Parts: sequence; C-alpha cells; structure tokens
Amino acid sequence: MGRLPDLSSIAAWGLPGLFLVALAAGSVFPVPSEAVLVAVSLATERPWTAWAVATVGNVLGAATLWTLGRWAAAGSSGPLARWITRRKEANAERFLRAQQRLSRWGAPALLMTWVPIIGDVFVLAAGFVGVRPVPFLFFTTLGKGLRYAVVLGSALAAAEAVR
Repeated sequence: MGRLPDLSSIAAWGLPGLFLVALAAGSVFPVPSEAVLVAVSLATERPWTAWAVATVGNVLGAATLWTLGRWAAAGSSGPLARWITRRKEANAERFLRAQQRLSRWGAPALLMTWVPIIGDVFVLAAGFVGVRPVPFLFFTTLGKGLRYAVVLGSALAAAEAVR
C-alpha cells in the first residue's frame, strides 16, 4: 500500500481539496477526511462552511457506492459489477448483517454509515436492497453530518483550550 499524501498540502487546497477528500472517503477509498476537515477548519474563519463542504462531499461519495449497489442488484455485468460482487462476497458476514438491519430498521439504519468500514457495507447493502434515494440521502447526510460536527466541535474546543 502506498503512502498517503501529506495532509498539510491537501489542506492547502482549501475547500475544494476538502470536498475531494471527503468525496473519496465517502466511497471506497480509506482517506482521513476528518484530519483534512480539522486542518481546513482551523485555517479558515468559517469552520462550519468547511463542515458543510465535507458533509456534502462525503454524502456524494456514499451516493456513488449506493448507486453501484443498485446497479449490481439490477443484474448488471462487466468488470465493475464483478468487482462489486467480489466486495460483497469478501464482506459477506458484514453485508448480511447490514441487510438484516436495513430490513429490520429500514432507512434509519443508514445513520450508521459514518462508522469506518461498516459504513461502506451499509451503503452498498442499501443499494442492493433498494432503499429509495430520498430516505438514503436524508439518513446518510444526518449520520455523516453529525460525525463531522462532533469532530469539528471537538477540534475547535481543543484549539480554543490551548489559546
């Protein structure tokens, strides 16, 4: 596995860099979007704008994974569909639990999409089981937005404490 890029250089890209990192983190790439959120937020006078940008980027990244799940569930073929199927099979136990939770609790189970690794499985499972777009976006945005709010609020409080 390659080295991660220097977060300070990504943070120097500002809000566009934060959006791209959050977008990647919301899909299947393990990128530390929280660290970039904190770096960009501490460098701006509008940290909650950074929160909004990160949340939107992360939800859009999740929406791409949800869309791929819907697409694969519809019986699509080709290399991408095979990759999705392999990913589902590699995480079969997690995927099954996510499907069961989605069946039991419905779309509110998507509040768990913020949890690393498990969240991606929930998003993919939501696509496979056919969670509708509006509930998907609502609960995914709520879960991911709350996570970023906790991270940002903690970072801002810590920064204030050391001043």
